[in-house]
Amino acid sequence: MEKQKNKGRRNFLLVLGALGLGGVTTWIMRRSIVKRLFFTGDFDPELLTSSLTTEENICLMTSQQVEGPFYFPSPERRELTDDRIGQKLQLRLQVTRYPECKPIENARVDIWHCDGDGVYSGYPKEIARDVWETMVFGLKNGTFKNDQLHVDPVNDTRFLRGMQRTDPTGWVTFDTIIPGWYEGRVPHIHALVVINKQEQFTTQFYFSQELLDSIYTTVAPYKTHGKCPLRFENDIVLSQGKNAQGLLLEIKPQPLIDGQYLAMGRMGINSKA
Repeated sequence: MEKQKNKGRRNFLLVLGALGLGGVTTWIMRRSIVKRLFFTGDFDPELLTSSLTTEENICLMTSQQVEGPFYFPSPERRELTDDRIGQKLQLRLQVTRYPECKPIENARVDIWHCDGDGVYSGYPKEIARDVWETMVFGLKNGTFKNDQLHVDPVNDTRFLRGMQRTDPTGWVTFDTIIPGWYEGRVPHIHALVVINKQEQFTTQFYFSQELLDSIYTTVAPYKTHGKCPLRFENDIVLSQGKNAQGLLLEIKPQPLIDGQYLAMGRMGINSKA
């Protein structure tokens, strides 16, 4: 697994090295470089496992997923949309102890994701549609910590970010929207769970691609950009094979009142030895 992690970082550094060599390179050539270095790999469909709901008396351990460069602490709140528009989504998440399936109370759960145009709050909207510009932005503003790139926010926007503490049954609920897509990734929602200083993990939630295809071609503002051009096997994270580290959670929304979708997922944290 460490070998795969180093491979991902090495690919990133190779691209950054190309920045100094290709200042006059056309976008077509730059796009080719990015695709060759990032979007090739071995995707194992078994890595993507459906999230579990309360109706399923099963408990699975949730594996780590990369945090991504655009995390920073979220405000404590349930409603996340602010001025963002899009397909409404109620996201309910439960934190449990694996393998007992015992709910964990008072765990901190942060979630964050991009808006319908692929923009993360706190960062320039221009980078959402240009992988190359994203890399340049990361090189200029980011730092590596524990082999992961992190970039501090550059503006005061905070939409589609929120944190809550789990109730006695281990649940939190967020009111948000379905995320859009940006260059290099399939649509996803990030989550950070903190139980205490020793126990914390990050993961990512994915959606049925058929559902997203329908939303992205019929609902504003998604339809401005159309379907996400990537599938799981070409995703910048998932295409690195075992770098995805086992269990991924797929949220399958179901329609609710007023056109809102409901997505429910259970996250199992391994008991301490």
